[in-house]
Amino acid sequence: MHQHNEPFRQQLGAAHPLSALNRRPESQLTGLNRHHLVCALHDLHGSKRHAVKETNLFFASRSVIGLLPDSPVLVLTRAPLGIASSFERGGLWQRWAYAERYLGLARTARTPRWRDWSPLLPLDDPQPSVALARMIAVNALLLAEALRADLSGCGRPLAHLSYERHVAAPAEVRSGLAGFLGVPLTAPSGPPKRGDGGDFDTSRSKNELVAELPAGSAALVRHHVATALARATAFVDAAIVKTASHWLAGDDEYEQREPREHTRRRAAVPAQADPRPPSVAYRRSGLSPVMWRNLLISNLEAADLLNALLEAGLENTRHGTHLLVNPMPHERGGRLHLDQGRRWRPSPGFERHPAYWVTWLGAAALAAWHGARLPTREEALAAVATAGPGYNTGYAFGDTISVVEPGRGAGQIHHLTGNLQIWCADGPDTGDEAPLRRYLFGSAWNTPGDSGTVEEHRSRFLLGSSRGVGVRLVRGPEACAADALGAWEIAQRIVGWIGELDEWDRTPGELDRRLVDVLTRPADTRS
Repeated sequence: MHQHNEPFRQQLGAAHPLSALNRRPESQLTGLNRHHLVCALHDLHGSKRHAVKETNLFFASRSVIGLLPDSPVLVLTRAPLGIASSFERGGLWQRWAYAERYLGLARTARTPRWRDWSPLLPLDDPQPSVALARMIAVNALLLAEALRADLSGCGRPLAHLSYERHVAAPAEVRSGLAGFLGVPLTAPSGPPKRGDGGDFDTSRSKNELVAELPAGSAALVRHHVATALARATAFVDAAIVKTASHWLAGDDEYEQREPREHTRRRAAVPAQADPRPPSVAYRRSGLSPVMWRNLLISNLEAADLLNALLEAGLENTRHGTHLLVNPMPHERGGRLHLDQGRRWRPSPGFERHPAYWVTWLGAAALAAWHGARLPTREEALAAVATAGPGYNTGYAFGDTISVVEPGRGAGQIHHLTGNLQIWCADGPDTGDEAPLRRYLFGSAWNTPGDSGTVEEHRSRFLLGSSRGVGVRLVRGPEACAADALGAWEIAQRIVGWIGELDEWDRTPGELDRRLVDVLTRPADTRS
């Protein structure tokens, strides 16, 4: 299936009305919010079946689940001790700023819409084990309440799968999952994988249930999950509390051990071919009729444009909708950050890595700023016709590496495939009214590197982004650096387009075509 990993949690800023981080999760949608939401839902409701995974939606559970009213639901759970053990091993409470997350949820629970929930999230400066236990219980209760009709058998198909059952009987679980989805059960392609053990490794096989927690912490987790569930009976239906309790069962299946020192294995990073990238140049590649930029756009270059646009009055994020890049935290894969001085900076050590989490709008803006454009899919196919396999694919290094490809010289194109996929200038026909989509091309650090993957038809809506997609620019024979647009002009055009989104009588397709027109026409013909 086509898979979407946390499209609402990852793609929406904290101020967005549907964000799980918004303290007023039912606030009004702006024109930009609405357009982004409509485009995202079109992305999810494709001609093929899609799998959408969301995590820890809390007070946004009902709103987000309501956006997919006919979709079957698979509830994936893990026992509280297992969750707490993962937090202990990875230091996730501090690294992912969960103290701040708890405080935000507790404040939301004191707004008029959610004040019944405030006893479950006291503002008592709890220690991490206590706060985590409360959050686990509240999230399960809110999810069960959002699925009330489905749990009663009056709604869509719903199934529950626990982590613990999957570890104990993986073959049985896979068979049951295939039956629920109505798809053939495929045989495993080989022995269980052993990943690199880094933050984003989900390929490691598990065959035992061990909770590495201090005895005192384990007792606190158990006690405060039970306390939150008991308090919920004062205002939540008994059937909902019973369901949440069932989902959170399984602590007794874990062998509890005292924590030991873990060395988190990180993906090896090869020596850079050259710490200083060669000068930017445009080169011929394969049978392509256009000239290709020798380097992918780097984080440093993306930060330069973001700062220039900010000075010109264009904020990257408006009411929780990200326009050019998705500013994820570094620990969740983000490499571009707006600091306290309101300057965009790359994560230290990643300045010369290629920029990802870039939207098509961001890619087109970068192209306009550099006096270039994005390639078409046909141009990309021609460019790689004689290219070999990508250097960085299939999680070989666990992340991107430098825009400089080891073994490539100054006169060559680096990472023509591999490291990141790229946005294209064109996309599939979506009709007159539906949102536009743009092709993604190539292979990336987190995809296979075979020719089938490189040439596969993939596309996304214009404000979509991911960790595997970046920007490569091309120039035709008639183009030159003098065609570049200034940051002020780019900002004004995008701001003008945002204003047009309040015209609710215009279709998403019409509005998207207007955006493409604004960002791709020559400077002297823009209007």
